[in-house]
Amino acid sequence: MANSPLRIGHSHSGQVCIVSLDGRIDSTNSSEVLTQLNDLLASGEKHILVDFSAVLYLTSAAFRVLLVATDEAQRRAASIALCSLAERVRELFEMGGLLEAFTIHGSREEALAQFG
Repeated sequence: MANSPLRIGHSHSGQVCIVSLDGRIDSTNSSEVLTQLNDLLASGEKHILVDFSAVLYLTSAAFRVLLVATDEAQRRAASIALCSLAERVRELFEMGGLLEAFTIHGSREEALAQFG
């Protein structure tokens, strides 16, 4: 399976910064995700929603990055939530025992309503 490049974008919905991930997250690109999230936190973002709807696969490197970013958000009195995990990706969180480690919403709309 060819490694598709990871695309990272972000936009805003009210006070929420939405980070959209598209592709695979693994050890070759997970640092890009961490850099993006840390840069947003450092710039003063208080509510970050990471949209996983286009994430095809992730490895333990991705989980580590998400845990580190979540810790940094808490340190800065901010929050990071995840949304729109595909069933396969959600199963990886479950196998890793990490469903409880993150705030996870079924859809972007559901997550934005929670922030509202």
